[in-house]
Parts: sequence; structure tokens; C-alpha cells
Amino acid sequence: MRRARRALLTATALLALVPACSGSGSGGEAAPPSDDGSTTTTTAPAHEPAAYEGELDGFYTDANEAPPTDLPHGTLLEYAVADDVPLGDATAYRIAYTSTSVAGDPIIVTGLASVPAGDAPDDGWPMLTISHGTTGIADECAPSKEPKANEFTLVTGLAADRYLVAATDYEGLGTPGRHPYLVGESEGRSSIDALLAARQLPDANPSDRFATVGYSQGGHGSLWTSQVAADWAPDLELVGTFSGAPASEVGVIVAAAPVLPQAGFAYMVIAGIAAAYPDEADPAELLTPLGLEKLDAVDEGCAQNTFAAVAGIDPKDLIQDGAAAREPWSSLAKAQDAGTQKTYDAPVLVIHSEGDGTVPLGFSEILLGRMCANDQVVERRLIDAGGHTAAAVPAYQQAVAWLDARFAGDEGEGPTAITDSCPS
Repeated sequence: MRRARRALLTATALLALVPACSGSGSGGEAAPPSDDGSTTTTTAPAHEPAAYEGELDGFYTDANEAPPTDLPHGTLLEYAVADDVPLGDATAYRIAYTSTSVAGDPIIVTGLASVPAGDAPDDGWPMLTISHGTTGIADECAPSKEPKANEFTLVTGLAADRYLVAATDYEGLGTPGRHPYLVGESEGRSSIDALLAARQLPDANPSDRFATVGYSQGGHGSLWTSQVAADWAPDLELVGTFSGAPASEVGVIVAAAPVLPQAGFAYMVIAGIAAAYPDEADPAELLTPLGLEKLDAVDEGCAQNTFAAVAGIDPKDLIQDGAAAREPWSSLAKAQDAGTQKTYDAPVLVIHSEGDGTVPLGFSEILLGRMCANDQVVERRLIDAGGHTAAAVPAYQQAVAWLDARFAGDEGEGPTAITDSCPS
């Protein structure tokens, strides 16, 4: 009961900041330009990935080596069959691949992938890439290290027999550097590059058509994946985007940080933005001395540990008065808001449970307005499915059925039809 009340208070505090941070809803602010405008093609790089067969820890040791500087992003470096992931006839893999940070530096990212059994369709297996929900910032929080209890198992349980699936751990989770939590371009690049890497697995037989899915933090990441795809993987065709309970309003989260009943989420966002933009975002300009002292908690455990480290401390004792509205923090936070650009002509499905006490319903409402202003075809679907975590299963079930219809080229009926929630 206490946890539910805290979630409700958090949502209420965030919503109180919505009018001041949502602007006109006419497109939002563009993200700061990246230092790497490179693109890639669907042709596999001239690199032979290594098949890893040792102990699990050794796989991540390899992934923590210095990244190669002569390979394009999305190159599969190493893969290992993941026997601990039950997928029926499909084969699950852990993957390590190249990507590029927001600063333009080469990095290694880990994740999971699955390849269906049997013969692929004539044009290859359709593809899904998963952006996962909040786990934390420390390396131990990488979902590929504990795949049985995360979204990869949920989504592959619905789709592994007919989709090539990739699921990034994100930059900095399980690999060097701090994870840029809720930094959109980082999430999008990691997710697209996981998909490009999965295409290089044995017997992958991929098509060039893909969809992106995600829930919570992953709902934000999924939207950013579709947003960066045109530049990051221009030869791939986006079919549809699913964003569940999206943490889309990063600017609101940072602006609301001083008045939240618990500073855990804002702390992870602050740490993430500082990791992505070290030359611009100095936490000392935002946090008090106590706040700076507590910031290292994000590296010492997963999300629950971060929340515990600041539990019982008034956020006003952690965050300087008025600092969240100062530059560059205000602009950098707003630049991570999702849905600021139209993504191809592919439709978007946003699903949000009316009982969600963690991500406010107002977030997806603001998101809808922003995407409609960009002429995006988007459906916002409210469901009665309980709280934030409980709603993930029915949301994904509806989303995969909706995507099945998109890949089949069907108009669909009812929940699988393309529906535009924007005013006509």
C-alpha cells in the first residue's frame, strides 16, 4: 500500500509540472546534434563474428575490452547460444556488437537475440527490436545477464516463432561507461545496432522490414529507435512502432525533481544526461553537496538500490533550488522528450493503463498531442489493466497482434486495425 501511494504521489507531482513544461505541443525541441552522422546499410560488414563458448562472465569480460575503431556500428563481434532462455524451437543468443555514443565514440553494447527455427519466408524473417524498461544504471542491471525475468522472454514468448528478435542492453549496461538513462539518441542507436548485429547471426535469414517495441523506459526508447532509424539504418523499412506507458517527458521529470516525493527516477535521469553530455551537463550545477555525494549510488546497484539510497531524504536537500530550470540542464532534458519528429509513414501504437501510478497518463496525452502536430499517424489506446508493471503483459499482447497485421499488410479489424487518435 505504501509503495502504491508513493507511486501515486510521484505521478501527481509530475502532472503538476506538465503545463509549464509541455509548451505548445507543436513538435517539441530537437535533440542536440550528434557528433556522428554516419549511416549504415543492410549489407553485413566484412567481419567474421566470434562464437563464444566459455563461462558467462567471460562473455562480458570480452565485451569490456576496448572497442574496435575500424568497424561500422552494428557489427556483430561475438555471440553465444543462450541455453538459459527457453524459446521452444527458436535459438536465443547473447550478442556483443559495435555502436556509437552520442559523443561519436565507438563503443561495445551487449544484448539478446533470437532466430526462429525452420524455413524463413521468401523475403526473410520480419524483425522486432526491443527497448527494455528501467532496470538501473549499474553494469549488473544488464537484462541479458538475467534474461528469464525481463521483456525479452515476454516478447519472444509471443513472437519468437515468426520474428527475428533483438533486444539491446543499452549503452553502458554491462559494458564500460555509465548508462545514459533516458537519453533518446543513445537508446535508439543501441536498439538499431542490436538489430543490425542480429542479422549477422547464423541462419538469421533476415528481411529488411522491422518494428520497434518497448514499455516504460523502453516506450521512450522505442519511439527514439523509430526516430533515429532513417539515418542510422536507411536501408531498413520501419513497419510500425509500439510504445507502452512511455516515459516520454524527460523535461518534466527533471523540472519536477525538487518536488517529487522520491528522487530516484530523477537521479537516474540526471546521471544519464551527465554521462551523455559530459562537457555540457555538470551535476554540480544541479545538485547540492549531499546530492552529489548520493549520486554515485546509481553505479552501486540497480533501480531499487538507487531508490533506497535517497529514500527518506527530501529532494530539496538533494537538488538546488531553481537549478532544474537553468541551462543547459533544462534544454538537455527537454531534448530527450520522445516523439518530436515524424518517423517515416509507419503508424505508432501507444498503450497506457488507466491504473498506472508510475508513469502518469498525462505523459502519453502530451506525447499524442506532440505527435499529432507532426502529422504522425498514432493511436493512443487506454486499457484497464491495473498498475504499471501488471499492464505490460496485456499491452505487449495487443501490440504484437497489431504488428502481425502490419507485417501481413492487412487492414486489420478492431484492436489490430490502424487507428489514428489525432483530431481530423
